[in-house]
Amino acid sequence: MPIRKIIFFALSVFVISCSDEVSTSERPVDTLRFKKSDYGAQWPFSVNEIEVYCAGYKEIYCRAENGKTYPLNGSAKSASKVNPSITEIDEILLEHPDLPGAKIPYAQFIEEGLQLCIDK
Repeated sequence: MPIRKIIFFALSVFVISCSDEVSTSERPVDTLRFKKSDYGAQWPFSVNEIEVYCAGYKEIYCRAENGKTYPLNGSAKSASKVNPSITEIDEILLEHPDLPGAKIPYAQFIEEGLQLCIDK
């Protein structure tokens, strides 16, 4: 086998093994569950429950009860731009009742998700 084919094959295997694409069919091992009933008016999502997890390098995602996966932080949004199985978080964000045009903040879910990245 020519050396070029060997090098190409080795590089292909390396690239494939290094990719850490988020899969919506695989269930992450470490997750945090959050329910609307625990947050009342401060709940920022239109779904009643989410499961937050860390993937890749500090990418925080949530899987909602509707079966869709959403990126929560900037790292996850950047990493999933070309992944059609990830849906924009704006789809489930609720309007802030006191601030017209603003959404209810969800930073606390990102912060708790980042703890999962540290514990990995």
